Amino acid sequence: MVTPGAHPTTPLSSPPPPPSPSYAGVHPVLPRSVTELAPLLRWLHSGVSADERLDFPSGTALPDGRLDLCKQALGPRGAALVAGALHPRTADGGPAPVRHLLLGTDGLGDEGAGAVADRSAGTGVETLYLGCNRITAGGACRIADSLRASQHMVTGVWLKRNPLGTGGGQAAAQLVEAAATLRTLDLVQTGLGAAGAAVLAEALLTAAAAGRPVERLFIGGNALGPVGAAPLAALLAAGAIAELYVSAARLGDDGADTLAAGLARAPYGRTARISVASNGIGPRAAARLVTAAATAGVQLLDLGRVRAAGTLGAPDNHIDAEAAARIGSSLAAFPHLLTHLVLSHTGMRSREAHRILDTAADARTATRYVLGKGIATSVRRRLDGFSAHLPRPTAHADIAAVRSVHRTVR
Repeated sequence: MVTPGAHPTTPLSSPPPPPSPSYAGVHPVLPRSVTELAPLLRWLHSGVSADERLDFPSGTALPDGRLDLCKQALGPRGAALVAGALHPRTADGGPAPVRHLLLGTDGLGDEGAGAVADRSAGTGVETLYLGCNRITAGGACRIADSLRASQHMVTGVWLKRNPLGTGGGQAAAQLVEAAATLRTLDLVQTGLGAAGAAVLAEALLTAAAAGRPVERLFIGGNALGPVGAAPLAALLAAGAIAELYVSAARLGDDGADTLAAGLARAPYGRTARISVASNGIGPRAAARLVTAAATAGVQLLDLGRVRAAGTLGAPDNHIDAEAAARIGSSLAAFPHLLTHLVLSHTGMRSREAHRILDTAADARTATRYVLGKGIATSVRRRLDGFSAHLPRPTAHADIAAVRSVHRTVR
């Protein structure tokens, strides 16, 4: 018997493809039997929205339009069946039952990724989360081709921990060119190098000049080095990106200086959030980057540590007493938008925090300082008191859309 929604050219009884070697800690996935997808496929074919959380033998549907199938061992055939069962976009423009399709760590490979992109077109799916699926640059190009041909209104493509390798920059550039509505692009730990970052940045600059900028770029966990900071600085200088997440990318002092120079030329307030956590940035360059961010109208700057720092061998940034004094003085010298500054895991202790506290009372703009352990409670409380009225930063809807109940929350 053929499961409802099966593609006629896909024999469900054929054996799964042989597993390939792991990449970035992602191990091969043995696909589950597609017969286990039957309850989910019936619900998808119905076109009924999930008014409450719905748990299936494989996966979970949520009221906000997420279909969370992360770590469900779908394999390429199961993913194709799911994508083929998605309900078409409603004629009245109302929200589709599934708007955010989460398929992380499902053993899709290039075949499954291409099938998902092809079959989800016209269904109202806005988010494609395809992290940890052994997708190569060729597979990413196939996704781009599908988006271009179908004019799929996708706003977020997440490809973290897929082996895109040296061709990843060109593949990502094709995604940017193909998806006119793209707002969020995730390329974390995909093997992208400095040359690939340059190719991608050129595509992002072109898209921004055409009036369709990509708002959020996740590009950390790649060995970009100081050279790779240059194209990112060009994006900042042009105001082509609103949020840049480039943690654990081996930027060092030279890379931080390059980003600071880009911020010095940036349109005020265009870039709202920057993360350069775990980049081995020293005190002088870190202080310069903080000042440049404040001058450019950045609202959140993260100099802390990412969770995968140990696995990636990514060194902490460092703030000494002199750098802390420079940070405190610069943020007290003029009004700015930098209301959230993460300085945890930078080697700061009470002595360094005191240098910031010395000028915090005179600051015309309050800043919430996120500090790590080793800070005296009295110092921490006094600093916190100056920013108690500030709202906590919240994640954009594009990021909330990929939160999963089946994997570690991003």
